[in-house]
Amino acid sequence: MSDTPYRQWICDACGYIYDEAKGDPDSGLAPGTRYQDMPDDWQCPLCGLRKSDLRLLAAAPAVSSTASAQRPGVSTRGIGRGQGTGAGKGSAAHLVIVGAGVAGWSVAEAVRRRDPERPILLVSACEGAVYAKPSLSMAMAQGKTAADLIDADADARAAELGIEVRTATRVIKIDTAKQRLITARGGIAYGQLVLALGARQRELSVAGDAAAEVLRVNDLAAYRALRERLDGAGRRVMILGAGLIGCEFADDLTAGGHTVSVVEPATLPMSALLPVAMGEALRERLAQRGVDWHFGATLERLLHADAGYRAVLSTGAELETDLVLSAAGLIPLTEPAAKAGIAAERGIITDRRMRASVDGVYAIGDCAEVEGQVFSYIEPIRRQAEAVAADVVGESEPFVPLPPLVRVKTPSLPLTICAGLNARNGNWDLIEQDEQGARMEYRGSDGVGGFVLAGRQAQFGQALYREVHG
Repeated sequence: MSDTPYRQWICDACGYIYDEAKGDPDSGLAPGTRYQDMPDDWQCPLCGLRKSDLRLLAAAPAVSSTASAQRPGVSTRGIGRGQGTGAGKGSAAHLVIVGAGVAGWSVAEAVRRRDPERPILLVSACEGAVYAKPSLSMAMAQGKTAADLIDADADARAAELGIEVRTATRVIKIDTAKQRLITARGGIAYGQLVLALGARQRELSVAGDAAAEVLRVNDLAAYRALRERLDGAGRRVMILGAGLIGCEFADDLTAGGHTVSVVEPATLPMSALLPVAMGEALRERLAQRGVDWHFGATLERLLHADAGYRAVLSTGAELETDLVLSAAGLIPLTEPAAKAGIAAERGIITDRRMRASVDGVYAIGDCAEVEGQVFSYIEPIRRQAEAVAADVVGESEPFVPLPPLVRVKTPSLPLTICAGLNARNGNWDLIEQDEQGARMEYRGSDGVGGFVLAGRQAQFGQALYREVHG
């Protein structure tokens, strides 16, 4: 047996981590399977990219004992939880990251790769567990619990990186003049601040005595609550919204043995991303799976009934359901920044280095707006993290706001989409189609401006994306 330590490989498109020690049993790879021994046709279980698209996840540089001694509260156990004088309070030397989603952890990892010594404190209102968020909408069919989705808890990941972490700590106020955060657990000073606040689920206007019981799944804790409601016999689930997340949940829940109805104001699923022909194909495939579509409708009232709920739609239709899951889109969390005088519109406004309007403050991910756009997918968020890390250490690697490559996790009809703002409103051409897949492209004056790949064609998205955007 080789003494070489097991390594980890990451899929930048979705955040999935292939750990050689754990393997990928669902794909037939036993624990201990090395990257070089994986078959070339292996596909990422979250997004379908190939083995060749994975990137080696480099171990964090070792942190010197001198640097550790200079950091308040640094410990390999319970970092930032109150051990020692000043634990987790930060200092004028600290890079403080607010938010423990993929954006926050990606910044911590990127900075640590470039600077093994810099003090870093990550602050999170949640438990801070490291997991691939895209896995939430495909875990039901795989029978995975919330615990199964966790790659590492916050303390373990912080210890690997040599940083501090303070979880269950809600930021109440940002004082940019004093460079200080006011939290429910005390003040935290910072030298540089990264806001990785994420986004919240859009709240729909729903009347009725059960309106407050609509579920919104946007994080691990919410998924845990959903699983508690769904465990046992098959349930009747109503999903509000037929966008990307709504369609992924619809496919996953039906595969998990539940009866699914989807309520959508538009006339086709994923109408903001897909050309009409692809939207129609997705509608048909999910209908074959058992999804009951209600297009041109919204939920007006949700009422308690003897067995679950009675849902009254804007069309006058009434449906019985056991629970209602909202997938109506996300709104960037900008309020803490705006209250602190940091410029925000749709998101917290940044330049390409992810610098906000106040010196020393950065924003990244779902809460950040770059040149009028918010980039909510894993691949651009990781590039934003590299831009922040470079700027923090005095280098330059600006974020390039390219249209993201999106893998839609609908096994009934796998889709890969690259659709810029112009492509969404343009004329799409059918380039190739057979019983196993299809390819459509939008061509502008500069060549291919966007594409959609369906079925077996979806696996070639990364290669086509490189051709289009380099």
